[in-house]
Amino acid sequence: MPLITITASFGTRGNEIAQIVAQILGVGFFDDNKLKSIVAETGMTMPSGFSFDQHAPGFWERLRSREPQLYLDAMEAAIYDIARHGDGVIIGHGSQMLLRDFECAFHVRLLSNISARVENLVSSQGLNRDSALNLIAKYDKAQEEFFRFAFRIDLDAATLYDMVINMGKMTKVTISKLIMEAVQSDDIQSCSLDALSSMKRLSQERKIHAELLENNIDISTLNIAVPEIGKARVTGAAASQDEMNRIAGIVENVDGISHVDTDLSVWIYPL
Repeated sequence: MPLITITASFGTRGNEIAQIVAQILGVGFFDDNKLKSIVAETGMTMPSGFSFDQHAPGFWERLRSREPQLYLDAMEAAIYDIARHGDGVIIGHGSQMLLRDFECAFHVRLLSNISARVENLVSSQGLNRDSALNLIAKYDKAQEEFFRFAFRIDLDAATLYDMVINMGKMTKVTISKLIMEAVQSDDIQSCSLDALSSMKRLSQERKIHAELLENNIDISTLNIAVPEIGKARVTGAAASQDEMNRIAGIVENVDGISHVDTDLSVWIYPL
């Protein structure tokens, strides 16, 4: 069974379709709350004042606006951690971009016109039409800006998706069936062991990034690699001797890392 990423415009009820697909296929469904739980389980350090309470809305939005690079590392680590199991349905968070080089991932884009999205919010959230329209505009802008910041590519670039569905003329059941028929065809392959191993190593790299950032280490002059699962290598330049000494200890404390090899020097700033 392949990995499925679903990217839906706000107000399209993409979450409901993703849940239907995951339930019928018998695979995990990964939305905002599940991704938060995965990050919490990895032991990654988050900035003070951020809670993993699933009843507190806006966690990802607050983290993204306050600590954009830490947000990216946390999100990427969670998605790669999901992907290493080889199946599941992931909704949003740049998963189509992060997994685009893995042949076993199938990427779906769900679109709908503004009027239909407004009606969805009016009926499901009890909003008036003006409020729904303003909320859609806000979320569309935030989604597009995040994607440009994180990946330097347009959210609707055709090459990111294997299937694009205009939801205007089809029910949730019909759309879910289309997705399932595609991923269950002989054309779509399962993840190889090499691909799964690569995802695990990528997850560990992002966790290392996040821990270094949270400990106020500038990673712009560092090269961080996980050539084997559990083994990290950090090369490059640190800002000071003290920072150089701290780096190995920080990386060693990252969940899943059992060995750290460093080749560092102190950065000499040009006059």
